[in-house]
Formats: sequence, C-alpha cells, structure tokens
Amino acid sequence: MLKKELPDGWRLVKLKEVAKIDNKAISPDEMRGELQSYIGLENIESNTGRLVSFSETLGDDIKSNKFGFTEEHILYGKLRPYLNKVYLPDFAGVCSTDIIPIKPDSDLLIREFLGYFLRTPEFVSMINAKSSGANLPRVNPKALLDVYIPLPPLETQRKIVAILEKAEATQRLRAEADVLTQQLLQNVYMSIFGDPISNPQSWDIVKLECVCKIITDGEHATPKRSQSGIYLLSARNIRDHEIDLSDVDYIDDEEYDRISKRIVPQNGDVLISCSGSVGRMSRVKDDIKFQMVRSVALIRPDNQKLNSAYLEYTFDTAYLKMQIAQSVNQSSQANLFQGKIRELKIPIPPMDLQQVFAEIVEKYEQLTESQRITSRRALTLYNSLLSKAFIGELIA
Repeated sequence: MLKKELPDGWRLVKLKEVAKIDNKAISPDEMRGELQSYIGLENIESNTGRLVSFSETLGDDIKSNKFGFTEEHILYGKLRPYLNKVYLPDFAGVCSTDIIPIKPDSDLLIREFLGYFLRTPEFVSMINAKSSGANLPRVNPKALLDVYIPLPPLETQRKIVAILEKAEATQRLRAEADVLTQQLLQNVYMSIFGDPISNPQSWDIVKLECVCKIITDGEHATPKRSQSGIYLLSARNIRDHEIDLSDVDYIDDEEYDRISKRIVPQNGDVLISCSGSVGRMSRVKDDIKFQMVRSVALIRPDNQKLNSAYLEYTFDTAYLKMQIAQSVNQSSQANLFQGKIRELKIPIPPMDLQQVFAEIVEKYEQLTESQRITSRRALTLYNSLLSKAFIGELIA
C-alpha cells in the first residue's frame, strides 16, 4: 500500500518498532463497586472513530475480563476489521477484549498520526486480508504488530495530523447538521400532536395491538448464514430512523424462503431493536429484500387507524421510551419481547393529522437523501486525502 520510495527523512518500519499492544487483563473482581467507563465495539462508530451510545457501566454488571486503557492508547477493533473501528480515548477506562489497546512510543510516533493511518482504506483492506475466521474474522495481534507503517519525522507527523483534523472537523460538522435536521422533525411532531405524556388534545390512548395488523419478531432458530445474498438483519442493524447495512449478515434464497413462512417484511413496517440496545426503531421505506433474527421485532400498522411514519416518530418520544424501559426484561442482556410490545400504549390522533405529518416526513427524507449523497462524496474526498497523507503527497 506504500510507495517504494518515500520522501526524504521518512522510514518504513514495523508497527512493533514504534508501538506496543498493551492488553493487560482486568478481572470482574477488580471492577466491582465502581462505575466503569466501558467501551464495547458497538460504541465505536465505523470509519469515523467517534464514540456512540456510550454511558458508564456499573462494575458489578461486568461479568468477564476486560482490557484497561488510558488517554495514551489507541483502541483498535480486531473483530470484523473491515468495519474500521479505531478510537482515540481522552479518558481512562476498560474495553472489550475484541478491542486491542495500542500504545505508541511518543518519542517516535504521534498517537493521532497512527490513528489516522489505521483508518486509511488501504490499511483496512490489507489487514482484512490478513484476518482469519469465516463468519467472525479477527485480526491476530501479532499480525498487526508486523504491519509496516510509514514513519516521517515528528514535525511532519504534526503537520499531517493538523491537516487531517481540519478535514475531519468538516465531516463532523456535516454529521451534526444531520442531527439538527432530525431534531427539527421531532419539533414538528410536538407542534402537531403535542407531548404524548400530557396528551393535550386528549387523543384516545390504545394498546399497540389494537391498531396493528401484525406484531412479531424474526427467526428464532439460528439461520444458516452465507457470504453474500439476501440481507439478514439483527438488532445492530436497526438505528433510529435508519437501517444500517454497514455490518450485515446474509442468507441464501433457500433460507430466505424458509424464514419467510413466518413473515415477509414490506415497506411501511416499523422495525425495533429488542435485544441489547433496546428500542431503536426504523420504518422500512426502501425496496430492500431482507429477513430478520429474533433480536428485531416487526410492527405492521393497520393503515386505516395508524400511519407508520407517525408510529415511528412516536417511538422517539419520552412517552414510549419510558414504557419500553419499564417493559424490558433485565437478564444478562436487555430484551423486549412481543407480548410487552403489544401492550405498549399510544395516542391515536385523527388520520388526517397523521397524514399531514407523514407528508412532512416524506419531504424531510428527500432532503436527507440529498444530504447523504453529498456526504458520500465528501467521504470519498476525505479518504483520498488520508491515502495521500501516508505516501508523502499531502505536504512538501
């Protein structure tokens, strides 16, 4: 992935010459009685290196060994390396053992420089080829340490980092704009319907099962997965108002036909994550063919009584979130079962008002699709910048 001839003053070195893997195990006993800043793979956003859905965890709830980390480490996701999960913490804590804490030698290598390098498309492609395991490929730490990296002088590293940080800030502002647009739509919801907690219009409150045709979940038996084919969604693929296909499993036609005897998803259905991070929801609005495992629930509204866009955004209110929190079965992993979903209560405004809101949502989604296209173009340019940075073409 690197030019044979690097600029003057640059060297090509193995990672183990300038950094070490610092994976000291911390047992559950050592974490008891205190809040822990615990990071799992699900908390690191693919490609961006941002921390998502993170909150402190009670040490008593941690049942297995973890790795410790500090502000000096890089956290590198070794499971499914193609997901490109690299995070630079600004606090100390513990992380999943599917994350490798890397500690650069600060006399030779700037942490941020290495962090950017690990996220380059070329490195991701190369390390993915070195991973092992069919369905759950992992990077061997030894193979990671044997990777060659470009090593410019420290001052050059600082200049490259400064340029890439500015480019990354632009990406971050774009993402923040998307969040603000989403918040605007939530404000529109409140202006039309009011807060469901106070129900200022005194709409009828009914159980979800009374206004839906189908409430079910995905396949209970373990599906036979394939390397490619038809999407098989699990809870990790359900984001708020989005079906995330960046890390998705597949099934073949035969397995799809078998699972489809239970339910065939269609546009307008509302999907809910009902295991782990419970309560994320997205409406099916694209013509994609997929099936689901048990960790995803499906709600099909009776469109004479309930609009799916209204239902989706009602799930985004504190009124529904509180009900879900009270309905979750707390075992080793949070679960929301079909029976509890059926009993969730929801206000039912007149259909003409629901339709007005649905039309606003449709216009919003057209806008966000345009924003996504622009974001994808910007990401392509950013990745090009990343690639040039590590072959000496970004600065003189």
